[in-house]
Amino acid sequence: MCGQTEEIQVHQIRRLANLDRLGQEQPNWAALMARKRRKTLVVCSTCHEDIHVGRTTDVHGSHWRARCD
Repeated sequence: MCGQTEEIQVHQIRRLANLDRLGQEQPNWAALMARKRRKTLVVCSTCHEDIHVGRTTDVHGSHWRARCD
């Protein structure tokens, strides 16, 4: 997601239908997964933690949006 190639992890959801629970204004990571119709997403460890706590950081924020849009 952010372009980092070290310390990568895979974020996984159980079903694509679970993305609908996030509402119309989905986070960028969820919108990307929905568009690609993928249940997994390769991310760095920092981005993965951010997904799970519901935040983006200033460091990864600009890369995150650029890669997702």
